Amino acid sequence: MFSFIKNMSRAQRALLFTCFFAFFCNGSTSLVLGAALPDLKAAYSLSETVSGFFLSAHSAGNLIAGFISGLVPLWLGQRRSIVLLASLACIGLLMMILWGNPVWLLVAFLFTGMGRGSVTNFDNRMVNLLSGGSPAASNLLHCSFAIGAITTPLIFLFLSTKVSWQAGLAYVIICVGISVFRFSRMRLENDMPDRRDKTNSTMSFLKNPAFLILAAMMFCYLCSEYAINGWLVTYIQNKENLVASLAASNSDPVSYSQTMSSLMWVVMLVGRLTCALLSSRFSQKKMMMISSFGVAVFYFLMLSCSTVTMVTISVAGLGLCMAGICPMIYSDAAVFTNTYPMATSALLGIGSSGAILMPSLVGALAERFGFNGGMSAIFVTILMLMVFATLNVIVKNRRSGNP
Repeated sequence: MFSFIKNMSRAQRALLFTCFFAFFCNGSTSLVLGAALPDLKAAYSLSETVSGFFLSAHSAGNLIAGFISGLVPLWLGQRRSIVLLASLACIGLLMMILWGNPVWLLVAFLFTGMGRGSVTNFDNRMVNLLSGGSPAASNLLHCSFAIGAITTPLIFLFLSTKVSWQAGLAYVIICVGISVFRFSRMRLENDMPDRRDKTNSTMSFLKNPAFLILAAMMFCYLCSEYAINGWLVTYIQNKENLVASLAASNSDPVSYSQTMSSLMWVVMLVGRLTCALLSSRFSQKKMMMISSFGVAVFYFLMLSCSTVTMVTISVAGLGLCMAGICPMIYSDAAVFTNTYPMATSALLGIGSSGAILMPSLVGALAERFGFNGGMSAIFVTILMLMVFATLNVIVKNRRSGNP
């Protein structure tokens, strides 16, 4: 599983671990938004629809970052551009603490998305380059994300209970600040790409059906992941039969919902480590297809069940099946991303466009039809993911074309 590290120089390993820590911070940023959303709503008197727009603004920032993070290095260099863009996440989180004006908060969520998306773009491309597109490396990178996603809701819950919700956000700000500092100290062999080289800006890979299928898979997956992560805590706290079951057992719905958020990422961590181990034995295309079917089964169970036991099992199964899909999409696309810098940007950008739509759609539907109706919309994108994952197994062409 760690064989790809043996061939790296000391500087390459330092860069690899910088990417891993930055992805840990990405996981912290992503999950703290969902964990803090109920507190933001209460503190600033926000509606469900407005809250959904905030989550979509975060996804919009991801979409913007998907493209500018591939072009800015042509003028500023890779190190300066990632330092500048990653700093936006710190600024956005700080803005949430300072003021509750809806427009101000919309910009804050946009900044967190731009910062997080830039790191996602840089890290996935850099790890693919350093490891030669190793599925194990990609899964380990996303394990770092999962560790941040697991620990942050629990730390946020502790700090918000003992101190305040602002203290929970401050913890993530400090982590992201350390990540930005690490980026500022890294050494890159090709820091300033050649603007005359058309390979650095071409989008010719969009003509390849294999890339388009992977992009569609990313679209469907990020639709589902962002909406589930953003609304899971609030959904559980508003599921009446489940809340009644928790009250009968003297359990706190707030604590349970935060615990479920962390549980999902605990099993995602286990799932990504498992995928890293299995990637050398089994086809990652078939693993993604099987996983997508598993996501559909467990998500349906989560929506239809109201007992504490079944909801817990459903959330765990959902996290386990979702675990390896995103890192394996990036790894499967390495033949494109290692040739064309804009391929990673396009993959992230197309995926983020779906993630913009779904959180706000869930919020709007939840306000009109209740949270079961709102969360049911996610099931449609999961079914689409199953279709494209199956096509990914069937379509064999993986040639990126000549640069």
